[in-house]
Amino acid sequence: MPFFKYVARDKSGKMIDDVIESVSQEDLANSLQSRNLFIVSIGPVSQVKKVKKMQRRYHRGVKNFDLIMFSKELATLLGAGVTLIKSLDILCKQIESQTLLQAVEQVKKDVEGGYTFQNALKKHGKIFSDFWIHLIETGEASGHLPQSLEQLAGYLEEAAELKKKITSAMVYPIILMCVAAGAITIFLLKIIPIFSEMFKGFNVELPLLTRIIIAMSDIVRKYFLIVAGAGVVLFFAVRKYISTEAGRFQFDGLKLKLPVVGSLVQEIATERFASGLSTLLKSGVPILHALEIAEKTAGNKIMEKELRNVKTAVRDGKSMAQVMQDSALFAPLVVQMIGVGEEIGELGKMLERISVFYKERVNTFVSRLTAMFEPMVLVFMGVVVGVLVVAMFMPIFSISSAIKASG
Repeated sequence: MPFFKYVARDKSGKMIDDVIESVSQEDLANSLQSRNLFIVSIGPVSQVKKVKKMQRRYHRGVKNFDLIMFSKELATLLGAGVTLIKSLDILCKQIESQTLLQAVEQVKKDVEGGYTFQNALKKHGKIFSDFWIHLIETGEASGHLPQSLEQLAGYLEEAAELKKKITSAMVYPIILMCVAAGAITIFLLKIIPIFSEMFKGFNVELPLLTRIIIAMSDIVRKYFLIVAGAGVVLFFAVRKYISTEAGRFQFDGLKLKLPVVGSLVQEIATERFASGLSTLLKSGVPILHALEIAEKTAGNKIMEKELRNVKTAVRDGKSMAQVMQDSALFAPLVVQMIGVGEEIGELGKMLERISVFYKERVNTFVSRLTAMFEPMVLVFMGVVVGVLVVAMFMPIFSISSAIKASG
């Protein structure tokens, strides 16, 4: 097939400049328009292999953005009436993740060989989670695959946005903590030893605070490599233990018990559960399957255990609200809204409202926590550095007084 170079703009006005293989120029134009792109220019390209190779850049791994764009573009193409195989063929020419590209190419071959789309995706479980598989399965069974993919893209986008906000909010406090730790380390390793050597030349008894600080400096300098090495070993040992089932369960439980931060962790877990379960139910996934998937994607072992209990109770004929009210992990508001949703048959919509409510709470909580944490770190850093400076200058005043007395 011939290659064509096109320049187009998306809805946000971003310019897209690419070279792509297509049956004809008209076929490519129709494909671009089905993706809601405004075509600026389009035409055949000679010696395209060299150009294409230069323009195509791949990255390793699969980012959230890759999966979001894949599901969005596939939904657009299928919604425009393009066949699944043709849609996958088009997307293979645009995917920037090498890992995802290899997976999609294999999925395309499997679909051509007679596999259903969801069975083809199952072979790549490390990329496409159970959440993906069940939504695709429901979309294929109901004949509404584009809608399922749009809901999937929306869920992934919201989850990625929330994670980005939390990460961005925590960057500055972490930088402040690193600066404070670095300043204290420099004082103990470099500055205090200079004062200590200077004080040895004077026959003056040092104040208690000064002696304590100098002793701390001596210990840190003498055992710095040992302490640093032990810290690194401890870090990796804890990380290894947390990667186990029992370790992760204890770690997640500890996070929920932490003051202030525990409430944030609980609300994030609630939002994630409500958002995922809402998306699954609105896509037509049966409640038991939806709870099983939500359990696996909860992101917190304590939440997983509670959802497992809910799933067991629902299988036995009980309502979700009836079981959740006995758990300390679910707030009364969540239990009440789920109970109302079950009574009126709108559980998916109620869960969506819970998700929106907690998303706003998490955003507000993170903003306030950051605003509160920043001055706390600055005050801590000021107090510690101030104590170190005072401890070093106190003997100077004593030495000055002794010199005046002797004079």
